[in-house]
Amino acid sequence: MKTNIITYCILIGIFVLMSSMFVVGQTVITGEVISVQHEKLSGISVLALPTRNASGILTYAITNDAGIYQLSFKSSADSVFVAFKSLNFKDTTIALLNRSQKLDIILPPDVFEIKEVSVKGYPISVRGDTINYVVNSFARANDRSIADVISRMPGFEVTELGQIYYQGKPIQKYYIEGMDLLEGRYALANNNLPHKSVGSVEVLQNHQPIKMLEDKIASDGTSINIKLKNDVAITGTLYAGAGFSPFLHDVNLTPMLFNKKQQIITTWQSNNIGNDLNTQHQPLVFSNGELQGYKNRKPELLGILQISNPQIEKQRYLDNNANLVSYNHLLKIKNGRELKINSSFYSDKIKENGQVATSYFLNNDTVAFTETTQNKYYNKSLSTDLIVTQNEKSRYLTNKFSINKFWDSEEGLVRNEDKLVQKAETPHFSLANDFDILLPVKRNFIRVYSFVDYNNSPELLSFSPGVFEDILNNGQPYGKTIQNITEKNLLTHNFLQYTLTRKPWIFESEPGIRLKYQDLQTSIVKDLETIREDSLRNNLSWNFSELYFSETIKYEKDRIRLSLDLPLNFQHYGISDKIHTTPDEIQKWLFTPSVSFKYEFNGFWIWRMGAKYNQKLGDVSSLEQGYVLSSYRQFKKGINQLSEKKGWRYNLGLEYKNPISGFFSTVSWISNYSANNLLLKQKVNSDGLLFYEVFEKENRAIFDNLSLTANQYLVNLQATIDFKAYYNRNKKKYLLNDHLGWLTNKAYILHPGISINRWRKVDIAYSYRLQLMRQKSEQAEISVIDQKHEGSLFYTPEKRHLLGFSFEYYETRQSGQKHSTTFFANFLYHLKPSKSKLKYKFEVRNIFNQSEIISYFNSDISLTRSGYSIRPRQFLVTVSLGL
Repeated sequence: MKTNIITYCILIGIFVLMSSMFVVGQTVITGEVISVQHEKLSGISVLALPTRNASGILTYAITNDAGIYQLSFKSSADSVFVAFKSLNFKDTTIALLNRSQKLDIILPPDVFEIKEVSVKGYPISVRGDTINYVVNSFARANDRSIADVISRMPGFEVTELGQIYYQGKPIQKYYIEGMDLLEGRYALANNNLPHKSVGSVEVLQNHQPIKMLEDKIASDGTSINIKLKNDVAITGTLYAGAGFSPFLHDVNLTPMLFNKKQQIITTWQSNNIGNDLNTQHQPLVFSNGELQGYKNRKPELLGILQISNPQIEKQRYLDNNANLVSYNHLLKIKNGRELKINSSFYSDKIKENGQVATSYFLNNDTVAFTETTQNKYYNKSLSTDLIVTQNEKSRYLTNKFSINKFWDSEEGLVRNEDKLVQKAETPHFSLANDFDILLPVKRNFIRVYSFVDYNNSPELLSFSPGVFEDILNNGQPYGKTIQNITEKNLLTHNFLQYTLTRKPWIFESEPGIRLKYQDLQTSIVKDLETIREDSLRNNLSWNFSELYFSETIKYEKDRIRLSLDLPLNFQHYGISDKIHTTPDEIQKWLFTPSVSFKYEFNGFWIWRMGAKYNQKLGDVSSLEQGYVLSSYRQFKKGINQLSEKKGWRYNLGLEYKNPISGFFSTVSWISNYSANNLLLKQKVNSDGLLFYEVFEKENRAIFDNLSLTANQYLVNLQATIDFKAYYNRNKKKYLLNDHLGWLTNKAYILHPGISINRWRKVDIAYSYRLQLMRQKSEQAEISVIDQKHEGSLFYTPEKRHLLGFSFEYYETRQSGQKHSTTFFANFLYHLKPSKSKLKYKFEVRNIFNQSEIISYFNSDISLTRSGYSIRPRQFLVTVSLGL
């Protein structure tokens, strides 16, 4: 029943969004806007409003450089209002008969400044492709950083990892006063820049970050620019806190300097209260219009068996002791060049404790066991980028030299019938250089790109006492097992791109080459003696070369954007396996065409669609024919054949955006169909030990996703309303203990929320999340229902005092299991004495001292019940100083 309700909600939302596009009656109003000095005015917002509801909007337009505008709308009313709005000219509204006509107007000046008070009227304004959000209109009493405010602005989403999305898409650039100081590390500024230092947040739509290509090649990317208040040059965050249960500390010293010649952000942060500092350390990767995630150059080859993290706020369970030191400096020099250094050192000690009950569903039996796990993670890493950039109309050049070093280790204690100690050492070193230059050739462009990267990862994983006795020691107990893996590689990617512009057509031709040399060695050590059996070791190296030619054809005219990509690749592998029999050579021609289409109906609606044919070869590391221990319960090996994956991806999307009325919405559908020539064979024995092998067999998979998001900002209530709904379906083949079957996973998510800042002394927020997950296999059917209620109330009796209460309520229901509930509550009190720059905060976290949360996780063949230990009740006092 609940599944149907969620599906109906998504469909009704799509219907409402679509139906508002079709109304009777067409009207076109055009005209010119000039000043009293007869200057043509650009960037003026022109709105068509219904006479019976002046707060509603029929359509809007922005005057161009010639002061010209055009309004196209449909309405059955006899008359309409046409309103002209700008920060620098007097707002003017005129009543007109509802018919096509020409309306020219002269606007008198009306200049005012935005001060440090709530701005009444329109907190969102539009100028061309730039949408401006006034920060004070969205700030709440408890907000500290600009990230707190951006997360409440309609159209935005800020994830727990610090990633910023706008209209469902990740931003490509995060500017502060037009400068890109941090690149992918923007969470450092977003989490520490005080919102009171920021006047507005600008959303740069269709932003072309390369100045040479502005007005020549369109971009579909979105960036944001943080506009500081006029008197801000030095700002930042400075606070220190201490508490107990156990002894707690939280220190943040993050000074910031911003001026026209340079920008500096440096930080020292240290805490053991559950604040994850790694999100401010690892840069994010934005590539081909998609956010790839953290640019953690360390490959995850080995590691101890972890406890799955619960789906709650990370600060509730993260038992850490983290330190972060970072220095970031951008300096402008002659001829438009910029020098940058982004350097960061991060260390952390993380503990996790919990009880894990796992059930494997076999054909005629269920294998179940329960374990208590205590893990510790010791993370240390240094990441440094040295960058020189020149971004001018006449030239674009950037060179980035990067060095990354990791000193990571892990250890854990597992208790079941016996005790087992697991340890991992996972160091890594990488060195990279990224060069990119773009030069004009009359109306055309030549781009030269070169990337070189070296990586070295010597890792090991050990178990005491030894594991897999039947295979490694003739069924007899023994002392210790060590799994060694060493991976080294050197890769380079180089291409020459020529862009020919013949408006409305653009042709991009790109010949390129990728080269990679990699060496992979694995071995198993039993009681300090390396096992020499071929089936338990690997010594594999290969040379990879790829020659490709990609032709991209674009059509850009008026509201239409069409792109056709035609890449043709030739891939060659030269493989040397010193132990096992593998093909010496593998070569393949690959053709992966794609097409994308974008159409803007008017200033409100955008329709997108696309299709892509995928074809790629798997990683050569899958040719490991010697067994590798991936955990104390898992043994796996590959096959002497490279996987080949083929498939189609389709996407369709509809966006509605009305910044003046504060309404944003997106509907999208994505579908993937894929076929692989290899299938994973999984075997579980009566002791719960897993064996993984790969063999040749057609392996098909289907994935569908339907999503709806909507945000509405209500000016009169100073409220932001959010609504999200998702449907996912994933169907694929699996093989368990020689039994072939289909596995189907379905997920339904509803997530409404509201935040109200209407009253001078009270702020209220509430959100609800319902998630239904259903899994069906040949062996079992499983359903999980997760619910989350989250709310907060802040009361300011007078300017010096702030009282706050927040809560989270979680409920989980698993089919065939007892349902679990967890309730968290926090209390805080802020004090800012008169005539003092110091502020004081007292917090009580987890008031009711909850100690554990129950979560369920499903894999292809198992169900895991995890009881994760969470942070106890905590008392914390913090003193902060405004910079």
